[in-house]
Amino acid sequence: MTNFKDISVVVQGPVQSLKGREQEEGITQKCLSSIRTFLPGAHIILSTWPDQQLAGLDYDELVISEDPGPNIRNFYSDGQPQYYNNNRQIVSTLAGLRQVSTPYAIKLRSDNYLTGNGFVELQSQYPKRCKSHRIFRERVVVSNVFTRRYAKGFKVAFHLSDFFYYGLTEDLLAIWDLELLDDVSPEQAAKANALAHGFIIDCTQMFWLGTLKKFDGSIKLDGLFDNSRQKLELSDGYYANNLVIASPEELGLSLKGRFSGDARIARQKGKCAQWQHWEWQELYRRFCDPEMPHAPLYKKLRLFGQRIMYVYPARLETAFKLWKQKYKQSSAAL
Repeated sequence: MTNFKDISVVVQGPVQSLKGREQEEGITQKCLSSIRTFLPGAHIILSTWPDQQLAGLDYDELVISEDPGPNIRNFYSDGQPQYYNNNRQIVSTLAGLRQVSTPYAIKLRSDNYLTGNGFVELQSQYPKRCKSHRIFRERVVVSNVFTRRYAKGFKVAFHLSDFFYYGLTEDLLAIWDLELLDDVSPEQAAKANALAHGFIIDCTQMFWLGTLKKFDGSIKLDGLFDNSRQKLELSDGYYANNLVIASPEELGLSLKGRFSGDARIARQKGKCAQWQHWEWQELYRRFCDPEMPHAPLYKKLRLFGQRIMYVYPARLETAFKLWKQKYKQSSAAL
């Protein structure tokens, strides 16, 4: 595709740093300029908050939403609330997507930027689908950063990144048309932590589960490590049949700030815990297209070696924490 007029890019989030959301000065201008460079003809929708400094920003349409503020999902050991920007992400993303009139759309954070447009070709490279686990009209392309296969040494289900999405506008709306989250009370948080043995579900799991429950109300996770064979298989099926998972380099995406450089998720230890594109291709072959070639053996061996070094050793520490939490709960019940 050389003419990108059928694509709208929803750039969502603050233009300046907010409390709890620091970002590089000028990064939103860099984001918008990168869209003009790599998606000429695309329509840019900036979806942000009141009282942002917008002078000099190159966009086609502006959406201003009332800031819902941070939400509380958990509490620290001293009783102080843990604040998240989940509702802000839902509001700014959904408000922008609702203004899209083109067939295709992109959800892009205001502190990320494009380095290419490889995601466009990736979206159409895997045409085969199976009947089960199919919820979108076409595939949606996502980043593998925070699309974790492992967390703290263990496999995890439904841990889908929320950074970047490209696909049909109607499919992105199906993902992001979510209810806002109520603040949890200390009692609710205590109950959730007891059920999850101290490891509640990640925000990225929460978003993806919110989408999937619209199609299958029986899907649920009790915690980060609710990872039975059946749930991992179900998670794999939805990945294989509805998405394309690829690295930022393969997509043409740059994640700045706390997600690059020396950030834990950007180091090899973090990268090898994520789904690799070739691992997703293996899912595609298993669920959708048996003709898909296997990944080269050297890729499998290299990743296995990295996980032996960085991922699997974390299981011991996590297993001990889980045992200690369960012991405390059983002792308290006596």
